[in-house]
Amino acid sequence: MPAKIDEQDHYEILALPSVQSSRKQLAEQDVKLAYRRALLLHHPDKSAPGTTNPPTTKPTIDQITIAYKTLIDPTARSEYDRLLALQSPSTGLSSQAFHPGLEAVDLDDLLYDEAQGIWYRGCRCGKERAYVVTEEELENNAEYRELVTGCQGCSLWLRVTFAVAEDD
Repeated sequence: MPAKIDEQDHYEILALPSVQSSRKQLAEQDVKLAYRRALLLHHPDKSAPGTTNPPTTKPTIDQITIAYKTLIDPTARSEYDRLLALQSPSTGLSSQAFHPGLEAVDLDDLLYDEAQGIWYRGCRCGKERAYVVTEEELENNAEYRELVTGCQGCSLWLRVTFAVAEDD
Protein backbone atom coordinates (compact mmCIF):
# COMPACT_ATOMS: atom_id res chain seq x y z
CA MET A 1 0.00 0.00 0.00
CA PRO A 2 1.38 3.44 -0.90
CA ALA A 3 2.54 5.81 1.79
CA LYS A 4 0.10 8.49 2.93
CA ILE A 5 0.76 11.99 1.62
CA ASP A 6 0.79 14.99 3.95
CA GLU A 7 -2.24 17.28 4.08
CA GLN A 8 -0.50 20.19 2.32
CA ASP A 9 1.02 18.89 -0.90
CA HIS A 10 4.40 19.88 -2.31
CA TYR A 11 2.86 21.80 -5.21
CA GLU A 12 0.85 23.95 -2.77
CA ILE A 13 3.92 24.57 -0.60
CA LEU A 14 5.88 25.89 -3.59
CA ALA A 15 2.81 27.67 -5.07
CA LEU A 16 3.02 25.67 -8.31
CA PRO A 17 0.04 24.80 -10.57
CA SER A 18 -2.54 22.56 -8.95
CA VAL A 19 -3.89 21.15 -12.23
CA GLN A 20 -2.22 17.86 -13.09
CA SER A 21 -1.83 18.64 -16.81
CA SER A 22 0.02 21.87 -15.91
CA ARG A 23 2.32 19.98 -13.54
CA LYS A 24 3.63 17.84 -16.38
CA GLN A 25 4.79 20.98 -18.20
CA LEU A 26 6.85 22.29 -15.27
CA ALA A 27 10.52 22.71 -16.10
CA GLU A 28 13.33 22.29 -13.59
CA GLN A 29 13.84 26.07 -13.67
CA ASP A 30 10.18 26.63 -12.66
CA VAL A 31 10.64 24.42 -9.60
CA LYS A 32 13.89 26.20 -8.64
CA LEU A 33 12.28 29.63 -8.90
CA ALA A 34 9.25 28.52 -6.89
CA TYR A 35 11.59 27.10 -4.21
CA ARG A 36 13.53 30.36 -3.89
CA ARG A 37 10.31 32.39 -3.79
CA ALA A 38 8.85 30.14 -1.07
CA LEU A 39 12.05 30.40 0.99
CA LEU A 40 12.01 34.18 0.82
CA LEU A 41 8.30 34.40 1.54
CA HIS A 42 8.29 32.02 4.52
CA HIS A 43 11.75 32.41 6.04
CA PRO A 44 11.44 33.81 9.58
CA ASP A 45 14.39 36.19 9.11
CA LYS A 46 13.02 37.55 5.82
CA SER A 47 9.43 38.19 6.94
CA ALA A 48 8.29 41.77 7.31
CA PRO A 49 7.69 42.77 10.94
CA GLY A 50 4.09 42.49 12.03
CA THR A 51 3.04 40.21 9.17
CA THR A 52 1.96 36.75 10.11
CA ASN A 53 0.25 33.94 8.28
CA PRO A 54 -2.03 31.52 10.06
CA PRO A 55 0.09 28.55 11.24
CA THR A 56 -1.94 26.09 9.18
CA THR A 57 -1.09 27.80 5.89
CA LYS A 58 2.54 28.73 6.52
CA PRO A 59 4.93 25.92 5.58
CA THR A 60 8.16 25.47 7.48
CA ILE A 61 11.57 25.76 5.83
CA ASP A 62 11.91 21.97 6.21
CA GLN A 63 8.63 21.40 4.35
CA ILE A 64 9.74 23.77 1.58
CA THR A 65 13.06 21.95 1.26
CA ILE A 66 11.40 18.52 1.16
CA ALA A 67 8.94 19.77 -1.46
CA TYR A 68 11.81 21.08 -3.58
CA LYS A 69 13.88 17.91 -3.29
CA THR A 70 10.88 15.81 -4.28
CA LEU A 71 9.76 17.90 -7.24
CA ILE A 72 13.22 18.60 -8.68
CA ASP A 73 14.09 14.88 -8.97
CA PRO A 74 12.15 13.32 -11.91
CA THR A 75 11.89 9.89 -10.28
CA ALA A 76 10.76 11.22 -6.90
CA ARG A 77 8.35 13.61 -8.59
CA SER A 78 6.81 10.85 -10.67
CA GLU A 79 6.30 8.70 -7.57
CA TYR A 80 4.85 11.66 -5.69
CA ASP A 81 2.44 12.47 -8.54
CA ARG A 82 1.39 8.83 -8.63
CA LEU A 83 0.67 8.84 -4.90
CA LEU A 84 -1.23 12.12 -5.19
CA ALA A 85 -3.39 10.70 -7.97
CA LEU A 86 -4.10 7.53 -6.01
CA GLN A 87 -4.89 9.27 -2.72
CA SER A 88 -6.55 12.50 -3.80
CA PRO A 89 -9.84 12.91 -1.93
CA SER A 90 -11.14 15.24 -4.64
CA THR A 91 -10.89 12.51 -7.26
CA GLY A 92 -12.15 9.70 -5.08
CA LEU A 93 -9.08 7.65 -5.93
CA SER A 94 -7.30 5.41 -3.47
CA SER A 95 -5.13 2.34 -3.73
CA GLN A 96 -8.11 -0.02 -3.97
CA ALA A 97 -8.99 -1.95 -7.14
CA PHE A 98 -12.09 -0.08 -8.39
CA HIS A 99 -12.78 3.65 -8.47
CA PRO A 100 -15.59 5.57 -10.12
CA GLY A 101 -14.05 7.88 -12.71
CA LEU A 102 -10.93 5.70 -13.06
CA GLU A 103 -10.65 3.41 -16.05
CA ALA A 104 -7.89 0.81 -16.30
CA VAL A 105 -6.34 0.08 -19.71
CA ASP A 106 -3.19 -1.45 -21.14
CA LEU A 107 -0.63 0.75 -22.89
CA ASP A 108 -1.38 -1.19 -26.10
CA ASP A 109 -4.93 0.23 -26.00
CA LEU A 110 -3.58 3.77 -26.48
CA LEU A 111 -2.64 5.28 -29.85
CA TYR A 112 1.00 6.14 -30.48
CA ASP A 113 2.14 9.36 -32.14
CA GLU A 114 5.62 8.70 -33.54
CA ALA A 115 6.24 12.35 -34.41
CA GLN A 116 5.77 13.47 -30.78
CA GLY A 117 6.79 10.20 -29.13
CA ILE A 118 3.64 10.02 -26.98
CA TRP A 119 0.78 7.62 -26.37
CA TYR A 120 -2.68 9.14 -26.19
CA ARG A 121 -6.35 8.35 -25.92
CA GLY A 122 -9.56 10.32 -26.21
CA CYS A 123 -12.02 10.75 -23.37
CA ARG A 124 -15.78 10.60 -23.20
CA CYS A 125 -15.73 14.36 -22.48
CA GLY A 126 -14.89 14.80 -26.18
CA LYS A 127 -11.22 15.80 -25.98
CA GLU A 128 -9.31 13.83 -28.64
CA ARG A 129 -5.95 13.66 -26.82
CA ALA A 130 -7.29 13.76 -23.29
CA TYR A 131 -4.92 11.24 -21.79
CA VAL A 132 -1.27 11.63 -22.78
CA VAL A 133 1.59 9.36 -21.68
CA THR A 134 5.23 10.13 -22.40
CA GLU A 135 8.23 7.82 -22.56
CA GLU A 136 9.69 9.62 -19.52
CA GLU A 137 6.56 8.88 -17.48
CA LEU A 138 6.78 5.22 -18.44
CA GLU A 139 10.44 5.08 -17.43
CA ASN A 140 9.72 6.82 -14.11
CA ASN A 141 6.92 4.35 -13.34
CA ALA A 142 8.62 1.21 -14.69
CA GLU A 143 9.05 -0.15 -11.18
CA TYR A 144 5.25 -0.15 -10.69
CA ARG A 145 4.34 -1.20 -14.24
CA GLU A 146 1.47 1.27 -14.14
CA LEU A 147 0.81 4.97 -14.06
CA VAL A 148 -2.24 7.09 -13.37
CA THR A 149 -2.96 10.10 -15.56
CA GLY A 150 -5.79 12.60 -15.53
CA CYS A 151 -7.89 13.74 -18.45
CA GLN A 152 -6.81 17.16 -19.70
CA GLY A 153 -10.43 18.07 -20.39
CA CYS A 154 -12.38 16.82 -17.36
CA SER A 155 -11.97 15.12 -13.98
CA LEU A 156 -11.72 11.50 -15.16
CA TRP A 157 -8.62 9.37 -14.66
CA LEU A 158 -6.91 6.56 -16.54
CA ARG A 159 -4.73 3.84 -15.00
CA VAL A 160 -2.33 2.61 -17.69
CA THR A 161 -0.61 -0.72 -17.12
CA PHE A 162 2.39 -1.78 -19.19
CA ALA A 163 5.10 -4.39 -19.41
CA VAL A 164 8.76 -3.49 -19.04
CA ALA A 165 11.13 -4.88 -21.65
CA GLU A 166 14.39 -6.09 -20.14
CA ASP A 167 17.60 -5.12 -21.96
CA ASP A 168 19.99 -8.00 -22.62
